[in-house]
Amino acid sequence: MEKTAKNGTTYRIENGKRIIWPAEVDLEAGEEPFDVSIPLRMKMKVLRPLVGRESDDVGAMFEMLEGIIPDQAALLDEMDLNDFMAMFSTWQAEYELVNGATLGEASGSSS
Repeated sequence: MEKTAKNGTTYRIENGKRIIWPAEVDLEAGEEPFDVSIPLRMKMKVLRPLVGRESDDVGAMFEMLEGIIPDQAALLDEMDLNDFMAMFSTWQAEYELVNGATLGEASGSSS
């Protein structure tokens, strides 16, 4: 399913389990297009080292994604900072939609 992020980037949700984000690249500078694929689930061991860090801390964002997609950390390094932040916030919103909980909550509350 294709969706559009707040910054105008068109991304995909694959099988309700992954967000596929096309990184912003400078073709004129010879950069090759690439996608970042992030699961919409994560292990608690990824969040534990980040307890107490601010949600807008770019370093914490990178550490979280590096813990979830360690095989794509080099791709994250090549992303434009604004593109990275847009991807992260979009992934975070999709995570909350799929899981019914914000990052840091174990599950959505039910009353």
